[in-house]
Amino acid sequence: MIEPVPQPSEPPAEDKSAPRTEPVVLEDLAALIRLPMLFEKLDRVLLEVQRQYQPPEGYPFQLLGHRPGDGVREYGLSWADEARTLRVFAGMSWGAEGHDPIWEVRVEALPSLDAERIRAGGFHRIAAKRAETRFSDWDRFWHEDDPKSWLLFGASASCTRFFEEENPDSTAANYLASALYALQSSGALQAVLALATQE
Repeated sequence: MIEPVPQPSEPPAEDKSAPRTEPVVLEDLAALIRLPMLFEKLDRVLLEVQRQYQPPEGYPFQLLGHRPGDGVREYGLSWADEARTLRVFAGMSWGAEGHDPIWEVRVEALPSLDAERIRAGGFHRIAAKRAETRFSDWDRFWHEDDPKSWLLFGASASCTRFFEEENPDSTAANYLASALYALQSSGALQAVLALATQE
């Protein structure tokens, strides 16, 4: 007796519904509730930064409003020159891909400036080294060589770095204010701006 071969089953119908996404979980809700409290704490740090660091008269960078960043990728204060070629940021950043949050002061090219104009002669490296001479008690300044990046140079510290301090928030504010002062007092920022606005 020959055993009959079963008919091949029909292939499963293709699921044309929207792709599955991660569901909302308890951790998401907890984060949502805690965000406003975090921003309030960051506001206090940023106020302390402004108290500690006040740019000199005639400084070519002006504060871009008094409301800190969008709270999506960063939260902090921003300054730009009149021609809107460079932006200086000071505050907390966690980036587009959600890396661990960091305290950061950075200089970046705005859309009106081709960042490669600064990188071509290694001026972003020179500026970082110059700023570092006024910041060595704290940290080093980094520079960004990626030609696709709008970042030029800056200083960053993990948010956990100051947890052991007696007053972590005050120490973080001091770090940010000191980095801003280093950019200005070393002449690094002014030198890069002069190059950026050169005809």
